[in-house]
Amino acid sequence: MGTDWNTPAGRDIVWRLRTAKSADYLARILSGTDVSAAEKPRFMRAFDFLPASPEKNGALVQLATAGGKADEIAREALSRLKGTDLSTQPAVAAALKKALDQARGTAQFVELLRDFGAAGQSQALLDTALAITGDPAANDAIRMLMDQPDAEMVVGNALSGAKADQVITLLGTTNRGLGRLAAVISSPTQNLEVRKQAVKALARSQAGAEALLKLARAGQFPEDLKLTAAGSLALVQYATLKDDIGQFFPTPGALGGQPLPPIADLIKIKGDVAKGRAVFERAESSCITCHKIGNLGVDFAPALSEIGTKLPKEAIYEAIINPNAGVSMGFETTQLTLKDGGAGLGIVRSETADEIVLALPGGVTNRFRKSDVAKREKLATSMMPSGLNQALSQGDLVNLVEYLASLKKP
Repeated sequence: MGTDWNTPAGRDIVWRLRTAKSADYLARILSGTDVSAAEKPRFMRAFDFLPASPEKNGALVQLATAGGKADEIAREALSRLKGTDLSTQPAVAAALKKALDQARGTAQFVELLRDFGAAGQSQALLDTALAITGDPAANDAIRMLMDQPDAEMVVGNALSGAKADQVITLLGTTNRGLGRLAAVISSPTQNLEVRKQAVKALARSQAGAEALLKLARAGQFPEDLKLTAAGSLALVQYATLKDDIGQFFPTPGALGGQPLPPIADLIKIKGDVAKGRAVFERAESSCITCHKIGNLGVDFAPALSEIGTKLPKEAIYEAIINPNAGVSMGFETTQLTLKDGGAGLGIVRSETADEIVLALPGGVTNRFRKSDVAKREKLATSMMPSGLNQALSQGDLVNLVEYLASLKKP
């Protein structure tokens, strides 16, 4: 057909073909101006269905080194060239450098380093993780950073900087960072607030909680951090660690020192909505670190914006005092046992054929490769710990329930 193939119908035929000969045609489509930017991703994805061949590799190299207005296409082509020996492909190496410079601070930067190696990129990995906190790619960035030979220096410098709290939170999302956090806790020269943040970060995962208990069993846990540890560990329910946590990090008694009356009596008491909102928003109550009301709070546990429409006061009291009585569908706790002896715990946030992402209180996410998982089980318990009312006075609890009961569908 000569040049007459480049028509809507002709391009569709090229898109459907699964032969090495179509690679050059796909490259021409992607490099040209005959299709819109919105159409081009499907032609790029067509490469994923072509057999490995010199033609396919050559077309991808051509796209990866195109530059100009095709930078997004170049990055997509690069991602399909992972495993390339850059020492023998200087053009691809140059294209990679350009793509990394442009993608710095994004999840794509992390993906490119995952495909081609992260040597010499430690500081950039940390900077990118800080820029995309909350994205699972931030966890990947920290894992790769902790594998680098200069990780200790880069992390140490960051822990002395203005973003120490954020760095600590990120270190708590990966098992590779737990040892560094344990060292922060035990360091006599580290700022007390930074050490407290390290305790809180460790308490957000089962592996981290086990690290805290390991220090306590060895008699190495600092006395000035035990109250912080007790409060932090009380915010997440670790069924298999419950007894040890109670032994080494007992929580203080209920505020006010008085036992609660039965729920039937509590619902008769009129609370203050404004004071209840203040209880919800304060960090010590833990509500705001897991639940969201409107734009306020964290999207981890069920949203409470219309909870007053869904549940009567009696059921709201029951959910706070005994959260295991009824776990909402989609918010069940999943526990992973890893082949390397590690563990994962959280609510399934997303899942593919290759990986599973678990969320923890505060919105932190951990990504696990399914090939690393030895056992997966769904627990009958909620991640919301029982007895949260112990962190509240009776008045605070009544006000909180009054506020939640007032949140109704317009």
